[in-house]
Amino acid sequence: MVQAKQTEDENLCSKYMENEHLKTQKSCINGIRLPLYQFGRNSPLDDISFKAPSDVPLEEQTILESILLAKWEEKLSEGQFRYDVTLSEIKAIMGQKKFLAQLNESWTNPSLSQYEEMSGSLFQTNWLKCQEELLFCISRGENNESKLISAALVPTSSILVIINATPVEYGHVILLPCAVNGPLQFSDDMSLELEMLLRLSVEINNFALCLFYECSTPGTACLYFQALFFSSLLPVEAMTVDTFFSDSLGGICVSTITDYPVKALLFESSCNLKKMGQVIAEICSHLQEKCVLYNLLIRDCGKKIFLFLQLQGSDRSSILSPWECWGYFLFKSRSEFDQATEDALLDRIATAASLDDAEFQGVKQFCCDVAGKVSF
Repeated sequence: MVQAKQTEDENLCSKYMENEHLKTQKSCINGIRLPLYQFGRNSPLDDISFKAPSDVPLEEQTILESILLAKWEEKLSEGQFRYDVTLSEIKAIMGQKKFLAQLNESWTNPSLSQYEEMSGSLFQTNWLKCQEELLFCISRGENNESKLISAALVPTSSILVIINATPVEYGHVILLPCAVNGPLQFSDDMSLELEMLLRLSVEINNFALCLFYECSTPGTACLYFQALFFSSLLPVEAMTVDTFFSDSLGGICVSTITDYPVKALLFESSCNLKKMGQVIAEICSHLQEKCVLYNLLIRDCGKKIFLFLQLQGSDRSSILSPWECWGYFLFKSRSEFDQATEDALLDRIATAASLDDAEFQGVKQFCCDVAGKVSF
């Protein structure tokens, strides 16, 4: 298990502020003090012998998981959410796909435009509205071991952890990459951001964690990842797979999710998560250039990454949400929840524009080409 030290550093950011331009830049992040979790220099992602931390008792929380959930529950008790998602009713839908349904009569389709529009003066305006939703931040550190600093200025090139006021599940947060003067696009260097998020997945060390990313606008990158906790197996995880690429050294496997209504691929690695993140980043960049919509889902402490593919249809409302891609559906109406059937949910999925077989085969071939270039 990753060990982390807890300290307090009053002048942590001085080394990040040496650039005179950053010193003089008017930024609404400057002066904000938050708990800071710093990744150590010794990264488990670089360890080719890395295995899933199955020897760590599941009931034992890591420091990173502890602060995330403690801060999230603190905001819940303060009434920062629009509802208590832990009281929502969940059921399995009868049928072969084992879809899941949640009844939440208070849920609204989350509008995260305040983060999507954070640039220039808009960033400063919206920042003032979301400070109460901040939990803590994450950055790279100089020490060999990861550590938690109870209060520090926000460093540049960090990830802000922010509550989602309309949570889909327990522990639902937004992960926003941020510099001193505003947010960063994941597309600026997605491989680095994915590396940090895979590191987060490993150091949280909880198989219930779902890290996910949604690219729902053709040719445009989203600013943030999201995370939530769901302890049960998601429907897509229960599906059979057909492996079409496997590295001879056992480094990475790429498979098709078979007999599933959404075009989806599964990437798995048991030894070098950093390299797998680089493969995924290159594939996502290619999909974005081709205006293919996609969702990512990171599970199993970073060892599994699902890639869901869609196309932009004539009706934007037909685009599936990330959780719908997983087989998890939300209902605001008791009657609709009670009457939900597998056939009805399959019809809902069928309204989304999907890649045809030839296009899907092209994506699979590109995945093979990219994964084949990586030497594990």
